[in-house]
Amino acid sequence: MSNTSLTSRVSGRMTSRGWAMALGIGAIVLAAILLVVYLDRYRDRVRSENAPTPVLVAKQLIPRGTPGTLIASQGMYAPTTIPRKEVKIGAIADPALFAGRAASIDIFPGAQITGADIAATDTALVKSQITGEQRALSVSIDNVRGSLSQLQAGDSIDLYISTGGTVKLFRPNVKVLAVPSAAGGNLVLRTTTEDAADFAYAMDNTQLWFVLRPVVGAKPTVRDTATATTVLGR
Repeated sequence: MSNTSLTSRVSGRMTSRGWAMALGIGAIVLAAILLVVYLDRYRDRVRSENAPTPVLVAKQLIPRGTPGTLIASQGMYAPTTIPRKEVKIGAIADPALFAGRAASIDIFPGAQITGADIAATDTALVKSQITGEQRALSVSIDNVRGSLSQLQAGDSIDLYISTGGTVKLFRPNVKVLAVPSAAGGNLVLRTTTEDAADFAYAMDNTQLWFVLRPVVGAKPTVRDTATATTVLGR
């Protein structure tokens, strides 16, 4: 065998061995790179799952039907942060979302408040317009005089009573919660637990008159009383 042929065969073997080593080193380097990328992504995922995320939790029992405005005004919630992986689906962090909503279920102390827990509600519902000592009183339209066609829920009225030849201011600035529909119904007024009995007595024993107040800029109502003497003597 010639020296040239032997040299060629040895050189070929070394070249093949070099390529194999290079490929092996390349595979190791690639595996190391993939491992580093995987570990980086894993750490990012772990950091993301444990990132502090703001939520609102109930400070006390929030009964079903509680208006969102009351939840906010009475401080029935507390802002806090918890790991992202523990946040419930739909959890809310902005108390502004309470507006126009009411608790759709009983929300227990410490529970995260979600959008499903605070469902949209019809603000025209009477129960969403009263809180605390406020009460809703139903008044038969047969016992009320005034222009009902001009009256709308949300209006404020001055309420007068007529009895024994005397007409006088009974209560100023009474909020109207609901008005009769075309199909009928009663007028619903907002009062308080302290005043409810007086309203009930007035409805049973006097004639009621309502006078519409301005939507804005209403001045205090004069507590006037009218009788035949005061009216005819003027």
